[in-house]
Amino acid sequence: MNSMIDSAVIIQTSAVIIQTSSRSLPSTPSWFGEVVLITEYLRKQGVLSKLNERVRFRRRRFGQYEVIDFLAVLFGYAISGECTLEAFYERLQPFAVPNVRVV
Repeated sequence: MNSMIDSAVIIQTSAVIIQTSSRSLPSTPSWFGEVVLITEYLRKQGVLSKLNERVRFRRRRFGQYEVIDFLAVLFGYAISGECTLEAFYERLQPFAVPNVRVV
């Protein structure tokens, strides 16, 4: 189905929605989807629950983190190809939402 809404073009199927606009917005990094797929696969295989049972991270000034928080960062950094963690985090900055975890 194609339609025009506020000068945006929306193409929709049952599985995919693509929306375009003339507004300038940052795009998610190309590797972001891979990180989501890997973490979801590990969750479905039960790997994440086993890791959560056996591994605990505690950082005094940042509070309690789940294992998946660190794994998602490590996977993302490895897949991204960024040369430094600083460059990696700068690429993610436009999408930063305080206190949100990948579940």
